[in-house]
Amino acid sequence: MRVSSFSTFKIPVSDLDRAVRFYREVFDLPSTFSAHEKSHLSFQGEPLVFEPIQTEMNPTTLTITVQDTPQAIENHLINYDVPQISPMTTDKGTSIFHIADFEGNHINLCTKK
Repeated sequence: MRVSSFSTFKIPVSDLDRAVRFYREVFDLPSTFSAHEKSHLSFQGEPLVFEPIQTEMNPTTLTITVQDTPQAIENHLINYDVPQISPMTTDKGTSIFHIADFEGNHINLCTKK
């Protein structure tokens, strides 16, 4: 996917390795390696920080904007076995796919294509 924006760079997770794998594979984010191993991925030079949680968490909602067509997004989600949690919606020319990561964080995946 060709990601053009992230609404937040802090994502609560309980399984860091699984989160890194999910966001790297599904959103094609580059890996980074540093002494501060809270961040393993980045977007436009900004680290994506996975905040470890110890107890039950309240899911967060992320909005990720991509430069792909709705058909390309749908095919990508199918290829990576990422189900939509509700049908795609449209708002003022923007197609919005509603998905979730394995932690239950809600992701609004948007495109204007």
